[in-house]
Amino acid sequence: MKAARVIVTVEGGSVTLFHEGSVLAGPYPLGSLRGDLFDALLGPAWRALRRFRALELTLELPPELQGHSWEAMRADGIPLLAISRRLGVRGFREPVRDVPKVLFASGAELTDPVIRPGAMFLGTLRDCDAQGLAQTRVAEAVTLRRLSDRCASFSPDVVHLVAHGRLDADGGLWIGLGGEFVPADRLAPALTSGARPPLAVVLSICHSAVTAGPVEALLRAGVPVVVAMGGEITEYACRLFSRRCVDALLHGESVAVAVAHGRQAASAAGSDWALPALYVTDDLPEDFQAVDLAEVRRISGLAGRLELLEAPAYVGRTAIFDALDEVLAPGSERTLLGITSGGPFENIGGTRLLREIGLRLFQSGHVPLLLAPFDNERAAPHSLRQVVAEILIHAIRAGERLGLPVTEMRCLDPVDLADPVRARQALKSGVERFAAAGEVLSPGQIDSLLAADLADLAAAAQSLGPPFGEHTRVAVLAEALHLWVDALGWTERDKGLLDLLTPAGLGTPGRPAPVIVTAELSACYPLRNFREEKSGMPWCAFLELEPFSDEEAALGFQWVLLQEWHPDQAYRRTYYAPPGRDPDELKESFRRLMKGRPGLIKTDLYRMVHALAALQVFHSHNDSEAWHAYARLHGLRYEP
Repeated sequence: MKAARVIVTVEGGSVTLFHEGSVLAGPYPLGSLRGDLFDALLGPAWRALRRFRALELTLELPPELQGHSWEAMRADGIPLLAISRRLGVRGFREPVRDVPKVLFASGAELTDPVIRPGAMFLGTLRDCDAQGLAQTRVAEAVTLRRLSDRCASFSPDVVHLVAHGRLDADGGLWIGLGGEFVPADRLAPALTSGARPPLAVVLSICHSAVTAGPVEALLRAGVPVVVAMGGEITEYACRLFSRRCVDALLHGESVAVAVAHGRQAASAAGSDWALPALYVTDDLPEDFQAVDLAEVRRISGLAGRLELLEAPAYVGRTAIFDALDEVLAPGSERTLLGITSGGPFENIGGTRLLREIGLRLFQSGHVPLLLAPFDNERAAPHSLRQVVAEILIHAIRAGERLGLPVTEMRCLDPVDLADPVRARQALKSGVERFAAAGEVLSPGQIDSLLAADLADLAAAAQSLGPPFGEHTRVAVLAEALHLWVDALGWTERDKGLLDLLTPAGLGTPGRPAPVIVTAELSACYPLRNFREEKSGMPWCAFLELEPFSDEEAALGFQWVLLQEWHPDQAYRRTYYAPPGRDPDELKESFRRLMKGRPGLIKTDLYRMVHALAALQVFHSHNDSEAWHAYARLHGLRYEP
């Protein structure tokens, strides 16, 4: 349902309404603000407004009226009341043309009681990660400097900042970042330090909508959409608002209409949440869509062909993903990430981790070759020849699934490229012959040929368009190297994967091919020795893959439980800890049953919370059914 935009102006105490460039109602005197706000502002224009089936109000108010909660206005008979505010600032920005980048930053630890509702928002948003519809990054307990650095390196399209806020004696807003309060006027330069200003900024900060100063500074810095909060956010309302707002955006609704869907979905659930205020630049088009929906779905569909999408959204391992961002940074020398556990590898989430890394690489315009899963030694490669064969077959399959043109592979026998289907099949057969050959393969026989073949695949991927381009690389992701007996080399008798690695990874200096591996280090002597030798070199980084800490588990597992994803219909609900629940009690429950191992999420985690819900330690709710009721009531044309 397309909403009619009506512009409401207040000048000198008089209200005038405009629609499509003409006066719709007024001017008439602004009513008393001590009573109902709708009556004060729009009561005399009610007869003119009733004729619209759906309405979007754009408020142009003087500074002294900005502190009122106009978003709380209600009007019977109008199923959609979308409200935005203008502050006389122009600065339109084009929509996001590829997968949007979302930065979630908190000014304190995510376990802080005031920060927690915003952290639960992130848990809902991460569901978009699992669908390939967004790239999210998390920055916890940020200082102003770290926030600026993160925005500069990631250049997000959307920033969601949740922090403490307080007003001084003069009504100025101060924001708690990294243990100290800073004046709000220093926020805009930090949030706009990237290559281009964000498309939208959400300020989950108390009092951020009471004074328009911080919001106006962001609009003037080039951010066309800002959402600020006029009150404290409850977890349940925040969850419903964020889920439906994002859902509406991804179904092609305008920004104002999407916010209205989220706002009214939350209020329909009986929430007393103080509604957010949406500020936009004066020249933001009426039908502005934040993302190019078709393009986002195209990229998500390609990622699905490579089997990189998996529910639920990935949680935890922040240090590992920060290291991955270093690999992705322009001009980075880093081409090897070794991710190793000191103890048992079982249920620690190695395969899922590599798949998430692969998705992030793909969304950044690279081609991941996921050599996984390897659950036992028999399934893993056991010679350099088998390692190369694994890489080649995955390269061929990636090209096929992405619809790339067939190219000859230097590692294999020549094939006739006249018929692409037969050529691809001939290449697959060539890999089988290559793997079955009895001759022992040495790195000097294959390294340059393999690097050239990977470079050709990266070049072919440029035909897919953005986010692929000149920067595109092929990255090899190899799981459980401790099972690759006799295939690693280095300190083994026969040469192997580690002997192929150079500062360009498996590629060439002109087009490096990064390598990311996982292993149980105590059972992988070649990699352990390799790490001891190479760990000081700029192209190598080694990180620990251990069970979650208590804090990481408590927050991450709760994020998973906010997503209605489980294959078992009995568990396809939202589970959440009630407000005020002792966090130490939650940590102990997760520690005792999960032992910090994300591989147990699908089984043990849901059995545990299902039992705890019966004891009221956790609550469960069917958010989808609540939304269905709202959608049916208002005749919405789509379902989540």
